[in-house]
This record gives sequence, structure tokens and C-alpha cells, in this order.
Amino acid sequence: MIGFTFRQLEYFVAAAEQGSVSAAARAMHISQPSVSLAIAQLETALGEKLFHRQVSRGLELSPAGRKLLEQAREILARAAIMVGADDCQAQLRGTLSLVCFQDLGPYFAPRLLAGFRQRHPDVSITLFESDLAGVNRRLLEGQAELALTYGMGLSPNIQARVLERLMPYALLPVDHPLAAQEQVSLVDLAAECLILEDIARTREYFLSLFWACDLQPASLQLTQTFEMQRGLVAHGYGVALSCTRPQGDRSYDGQPLACRPLLEAVSPQPVVLAQSSAMRPSPVAQAFLDWATAQFTP
Repeated sequence: MIGFTFRQLEYFVAAAEQGSVSAAARAMHISQPSVSLAIAQLETALGEKLFHRQVSRGLELSPAGRKLLEQAREILARAAIMVGADDCQAQLRGTLSLVCFQDLGPYFAPRLLAGFRQRHPDVSITLFESDLAGVNRRLLEGQAELALTYGMGLSPNIQARVLERLMPYALLPVDHPLAAQEQVSLVDLAAECLILEDIARTREYFLSLFWACDLQPASLQLTQTFEMQRGLVAHGYGVALSCTRPQGDRSYDGQPLACRPLLEAVSPQPVVLAQSSAMRPSPVAQAFLDWATAQFTP
């Protein structure tokens, strides 16, 4: 006799993805005790602790919890397909949890998610945004099945499919002398105040371009967000490097920006869809992987 229900599995998956009982309850629009009870009943039925309760970090999956999470996602996806078996269109059903690198996500995720939902309207998507460290953590801890991120700084336990490769470029005030050039040298940029986001992997990547040429920026200004970086450049505070380039070269307050390719040959930054190698993707996650990859195939 099966000692647990689909509902209990749904609440367990929500708690695993959200990282806390209270967040899972909000996401599922139910009471917190309902989630706690479902998890306790699952643990009793399976005879295993599914979570470690961390005071500062909330819920952390145990080894048994990680194994169940993979199985639960697949069970729920297949159950959803069975429920809709009479649908002549045989629509894909289930849930997908996706984490995006906070700067890259707005550039790619909206069109991918909208396109996938149009194709599979019965799929429910949970979207997270995080810095690069958070992207790694959510994948490895099972809080997200897939990640849309840069290919740098990924754990060895994470597999990635390359979607696109972005070349770094110089971001300049429109009235800056360097903006009159078709290409901009790192030598010239090193003499300016360089504005970078204060995200460890991002900062190190752009600084490494200078270090590879035996250069060191004369001064450095760190910001917490991509748009603050663009705004400071637009108002002449300094220059910057970036890989993502939103449509419309203007800052939030409408000031124009100049974008120029680099003179030096530098390595592009791969944009990837990543997954933990420790977990087999659910049918929904596999469908998204295959569909999204196809959107970027030449």
C-alpha cells in the first residue's frame, strides 16, 4: 500500500524549491501547517529525514530528500500527463523550476519562458533570480532544475548546454573621445575609471581581460546592479565592460550610451542552460532543455 499522496509530494517539492516551509506555503497559497504536516507524513511513510533544518538557511535537503526530489518531480509530471490523457493535443503538463543569473535573465528568459508557455500552456513555471553563487547553490541543492546563466564559475557537478556566446564590449559616455573609435583598446580603458558590478565572478572575469594584457585599471568603481553601472557611464562617471546589451543604448533615466567592440582578441562568454549532474531532469525540464536549445541552433 502506498503511504503517501500526490499532494504531499507537491508540498515537498515546493518546500525543496523555495527553501522554507513558509515560502512554500505562500507559493502554493496554503497554510504553513499544511506544508509542515505533509513533510512530516512523508518522512514517517518513508522512514527517512528529508530535510535538515538550518536556522540561518532554512531547509536543506538530506541525501534521501535529494533522491526523493528527483523522483517526485518525475512522478508528478507523469501523473499530470495521465490526468490529461484524454486531451487530443496530448499537452505536456507539470512544473519547471528555473533560476536565472540576475543580469542575464532579463535578456533571454522572458522570450524563452513566453515561447515555451505558448507551446505548453499547462506547464507551471517557478522563476528565481540570483547572483552566480546563488545560481550554483540552487542547482546543487535541488531548488531549481535548470539555470540560465553564464558558463563561468560553474561547479564540476553541473552540466551545461551552450545557447549563445556573447563578446565583451566597452560601454562609454557618448561624448567620450573613445566613443569616436570603431574599436576600443583595453590599454585605453585601463587609463579610465572602470565601473564594474561587485559580483565576484563577474568582476574577476572582466579584470582578467586586463590582467591577460599585463594591465591594471587606474581606478575602480564597484556597483551593485547592472543599471547603476550603465547610469554612471551615461553621465560620464567612468567607462565599463559588459557582455549583455539591452535593446536601446540608454540608461534608466534616458541618457544615451556608446557601445564599442574591443580591439583585442578576447574569449566570448558562453550563455548556458545548466543542470545538476546528480539529478535526472524531469520530463518538463527535458522538454524545456531541448526546445530552448533548438531556438539557438543556426
